[in-house]
Amino acid sequence: MGDTTPVDPPTPEGSPIIKRKLGVDGEEEELPPEPEPEPEPEPEKADAENGEKEEVPEPPPEPPKKTAPPPPHSKKEDTRGGGLEFWGELEVQRVKFLNYLSRNFYTLRFLALFLAFAINFILLFYKVSDSPPGEDDLEGSAAGDLAGTGSGGGSGWGSGAGEEAEGDEDENMVYYFLEESTGYMEPALRCLSLLHTLVAFLCIIGYNCLKVPLVIFKREKELARKLEFDGLYITEQPEDDDVKGQWDRLVLNTPSFPSNYWDKFVKRKVLDKHGDIYGRERIAELLGMDLASLEITVHHERKPEPPPGLLTWLMSIDIKYQIWKFGVIFTDNSFLYLGWYMVMSLLGHYNNFFFAAHLLDIAMGVKTLRTILSSVTHNGKQLVMTVGLLAVVVYLYTVVAFNFFRKFYNKSEDEDEPDMKCDDMMTCYLFHMYVGVRAGGGIGDEIEDPAGDEYELYRVVFDITFFFFVIVILLAIIQGLIIDAFGELRDQQEQVKEDMETKCFICGIGSDYFDTTPHGFETHTLEEHNLANYMFFLMYLINKDETEHTGQESYVWKMYQERCWDFFPAGDCFRKQYEDQLN
Repeated sequence: MGDTTPVDPPTPEGSPIIKRKLGVDGEEEELPPEPEPEPEPEPEKADAENGEKEEVPEPPPEPPKKTAPPPPHSKKEDTRGGGLEFWGELEVQRVKFLNYLSRNFYTLRFLALFLAFAINFILLFYKVSDSPPGEDDLEGSAAGDLAGTGSGGGSGWGSGAGEEAEGDEDENMVYYFLEESTGYMEPALRCLSLLHTLVAFLCIIGYNCLKVPLVIFKREKELARKLEFDGLYITEQPEDDDVKGQWDRLVLNTPSFPSNYWDKFVKRKVLDKHGDIYGRERIAELLGMDLASLEITVHHERKPEPPPGLLTWLMSIDIKYQIWKFGVIFTDNSFLYLGWYMVMSLLGHYNNFFFAAHLLDIAMGVKTLRTILSSVTHNGKQLVMTVGLLAVVVYLYTVVAFNFFRKFYNKSEDEDEPDMKCDDMMTCYLFHMYVGVRAGGGIGDEIEDPAGDEYELYRVVFDITFFFFVIVILLAIIQGLIIDAFGELRDQQEQVKEDMETKCFICGIGSDYFDTTPHGFETHTLEEHNLANYMFFLMYLINKDETEHTGQESYVWKMYQERCWDFFPAGDCFRKQYEDQLN
């Protein structure tokens, strides 16, 4: 085949391309071109088009057109735009306010405790009197609104029995008033009460912004992991008495689940893992998935966005998910405590002595005191069962006493008016529970001496066995459960603290191995096996697309999904590897 020279596309004369070619060939060379700046990296067709446009003579300028005046409704649009700006600024300020409450949640808790102490300090100046405070008492004093009502039959109108009832009621009235000499305590008490209620309400809002998303995240994570790894609701069902497991069943087929948990494809993973064995249709129906698209039926379908409006917003609410979410929130112990705290603060406006309950907040705020309270609930089930056994044993002794030893239960010192405590079963049982259990020597210390009676021997056996089984054994078991729980919790905290101070959290090697060199353990935990670096790496893998993982990242990610922690260098470190190589 012959050589063919490429033919350039036709270009109009005078274009930059023709000028360049003529200048290079030396034919019909025109005036030397003006020095041009460095050309673009890759001149393309756009250069020619630009050149063509440069050569085309510009058309004469058009006469200026008259612009029409703005429509008369432009002011309304400006007003509407100003309204949108106002609501936007209001939303920004609302978010800032909620963020401020979240950041200062613990400061608000401390402020509420301080206000409770101030209120209860003022309550120390209350005084009780049988007669209403006179003018002399009211001078410099504040009559309280806490006037106690007596046991009279109410106020009567007219004469006769009504006047007597009114007189009895007046005699039984008890008056509470604030005894002070300054006159500032009552208004200070009212102001502090209002401020305490406001702070308690702000604490609930701050907790809702700070802790509630974390509570929902933990619950969703727990449910998602049980679904994926344990096959809960697929291979096994929660027990009937598992209220938490039965409640979580409500959220499985909702489009919004999981909302706070980071793994949005947990339902698809469950379907791929258990679908071949237990049936994809059954699992898809359980999880509310569409097998055709492998997506949740409502939440992830790509549909044109509906026009914004109140009806659209109402239709977009996932009712079942919101019901489940409220159930999780209102069963959270911390939220219930804050709700109780708020209710007691509101009741304090009816009776100021309700503010005394807020002093218990010091036990919830101090970790050491919180451990003491936890010791009571740590073995809660065993404690309740033991108390129930105690009640049953005392009831058995009540039955024996009611049938054989009623005459010994006279608590009156007047022989003419006996006070029998065991003439009916209810009174006899309450007497044994209230008096017999609290007595150091049992029920025998609280009833008559059987000396010389025909039932003396039986009474001795009755009293000794009650003392042995109830006082020595059952009460000792209850006390032992509380004491052992406190010791166990304290040992756990001390063990965790000791391990964190003397062992590496990553490899588990003790500090004595690294401290052969100066600052060895500190250098190891800060540079080689820093826990924060491992946490950041896991978060990096969680947020990174799986298709972009390297080989090592894919290995760690797979083990993390299987909850296998073998990628942690347990019992190994760089220093140990180096020493092994030298040896």
